[in-house]
Amino acid sequence: MSRKSKRSESSSNAGETSAQPQSEAAGSSEKRDQRKAGDVPVKDTRDPAVIRAEAIRTSGQRETIEAIVVAFILAMLFRAFIAEAFVIPTGSMAPTLMGAHKDLECQQCGQSFQVGASKERREQRQVSTVVAGMCPNCRYVNSLDLKDAPDHGTFNGDRILVSKFAYTIADPERWDVIVFKFPGNPKQNYIKRLVGLPGETLRIQHGDVYARPLGDSSGNAEQATETILRKPVDKLLAMQHHVYDSDRQSELLIQSGYPSRIQPWAENTSEPPTDSWTVKQSADGLTAQLKANDDELHWLRYFHRWPRPEQWATAKANGDLRDVEPYSCGAITDFYAYDCYINVHSSTIYSEYPVTSTGLIGGGFNGTFRDDYVSGGDLDTLQGRASFGESDRAYTGQHWVGDLIMDSEIELGSDCKELLLELIESGVKYQCSVDLATGKATLKIDDGQTRPFTAADGTESTSPTAATSLRAGRTANVRMSNCDDQLLLWVDNKLVSFDGPTTFDSLRYRPADEASPRYQPGVHPLDAAPVGLAVRGGSATVHHVGVSRDMYYIAANVDSRGIFDYDIDELSGIVGQNLHPYQAVRDIQDMMSQPETWDQIDVWKSRRSIAFDLQADQFFPMGDNSPESLDARLWANAKRVGGLPDRYREKAYTFSEAEYVPRDLLVGKALAVFWPHHWRSPLPITPNFKRMRLIR
Repeated sequence: MSRKSKRSESSSNAGETSAQPQSEAAGSSEKRDQRKAGDVPVKDTRDPAVIRAEAIRTSGQRETIEAIVVAFILAMLFRAFIAEAFVIPTGSMAPTLMGAHKDLECQQCGQSFQVGASKERREQRQVSTVVAGMCPNCRYVNSLDLKDAPDHGTFNGDRILVSKFAYTIADPERWDVIVFKFPGNPKQNYIKRLVGLPGETLRIQHGDVYARPLGDSSGNAEQATETILRKPVDKLLAMQHHVYDSDRQSELLIQSGYPSRIQPWAENTSEPPTDSWTVKQSADGLTAQLKANDDELHWLRYFHRWPRPEQWATAKANGDLRDVEPYSCGAITDFYAYDCYINVHSSTIYSEYPVTSTGLIGGGFNGTFRDDYVSGGDLDTLQGRASFGESDRAYTGQHWVGDLIMDSEIELGSDCKELLLELIESGVKYQCSVDLATGKATLKIDDGQTRPFTAADGTESTSPTAATSLRAGRTANVRMSNCDDQLLLWVDNKLVSFDGPTTFDSLRYRPADEASPRYQPGVHPLDAAPVGLAVRGGSATVHHVGVSRDMYYIAANVDSRGIFDYDIDELSGIVGQNLHPYQAVRDIQDMMSQPETWDQIDVWKSRRSIAFDLQADQFFPMGDNSPESLDARLWANAKRVGGLPDRYREKAYTFSEAEYVPRDLLVGKALAVFWPHHWRSPLPITPNFKRMRLIR
């Protein structure tokens, strides 16, 4: 065979090979490509920076998605088992926690305060509108500019953080602010302050709360086992209610000659002495100066009063108020500025009702105002159509309060010998005397005779003492309290520790049926001017005086004819005529500002004392805003409570038959107010930092 023939055969064989089925050929090709790819990587010809950016972006997107998923899962677990955020819907815990409300600054004295506005949020269509609020300091009625002042809008309630884990590792403590499922409707959360604990009988009387072991008789033989419940110091200060601040003065009242509520005083006099303190008022506040070198006590005293509506009208008309008696005064009561929201039916000011907003920012008024409504103007046009609070009785308090806190900034001359602080309750003088040479403070209870302080173990002392930093020649801030049958003293915001008990049992020398405000005209105003300080032996200047009151718990239950202490049937028997509950309470409110009538009608004996028995795992919560709190006092058989507003009676079928919260309905402990609504900020998302705080 020739070479040519061999080459042809070889070519023919090669052609047969190339004619293999396509699938086999393709498979062989893939294998060759795979071997090549494994041996020599295919190079990405793109810019390295682009490749790196794409890798980072892909990785970042995946990590972001994973982080969101993990965060969501953790948030759900955190919410379910550890902590959860809540929004306060009502004002039952005011002023500790605010529901829907309005933030105000008094147009006369500059005092900042809040008034409730939950009534605007009860229905989607706003049928009630808050148009004004009463200042707790000077009692001026501040009209709201609903048209042009965004800060006069209604803000949502406080946002709080609640620990759900707190009560899984420890029992609830008395005075905790707790969140729980309402026993009558476990789908609804309530927030109140825990007052009664399992295994005790809780009793409310004259604003105070007492407890004794469950099963003890309430008769005299067992009375010794009952003790008053005293608030821890931080709770006491957190729950105090504003009465007076000398730093907040009305220029209008000063110009009209209205006398200061801080006056020099001497016993057995009806006019201020001229050789004692000199009191000066200005828009910047109040100062009282004493220049003396004798050995007499020179008194400065707070007289509880405020301008009546007609006196405000006189002052606004540039009239003269110098004829107001400087010693005119009345009883300190359980007035709640938060509850004194002046409200009208929305048809009074709107031609088209606004729709209630519950958004993040609050406010949200979108109604159409009537042409004749003057926003922010005088409220005279609304006379007869405006109500003061829920019951139209909130313009002043219903109950006398004797548990007080005073504070003062005083500059003591180098020649001063003694500083004396005094609080009066039911005519009893609770005093703290400080020797300004040594700083030694001595406590005393005086009701015509010296009464003892008594410790829980029975130890007694008539004059406990303590070392303080108070000295002649220096300026100091002093504070004193007689709340919950205990005297407390602070110097420069530090609590002073005494060498003996500072607690006492006021019922030993003022039994319940004798505990009432006292007044001796021309001799001593007593409970009508219950806060005083005196200096002996030298000069001094007082730069500030403040007065606040303790929380007052109202003794009401399902058998009461209203949310007030008074037993109207018993009071009717005392006065000899059948009284309507609300008219009787109005008469009592008027009597509070007329101290000369306090001993004419024995209304004080008609005040109730109510008790609640708590078994194992039963807790008794109450709201800090006692007149406006639907709490454990009033749950059972709520339809029978004649004094309850209609909105409660209509839904009474949801109410519990129990006057307690069982342990298994506790949700957690309220920890802090976080991200409160903005106020006077151009940015609506800015929080009100002043209200961000731990809940006491």
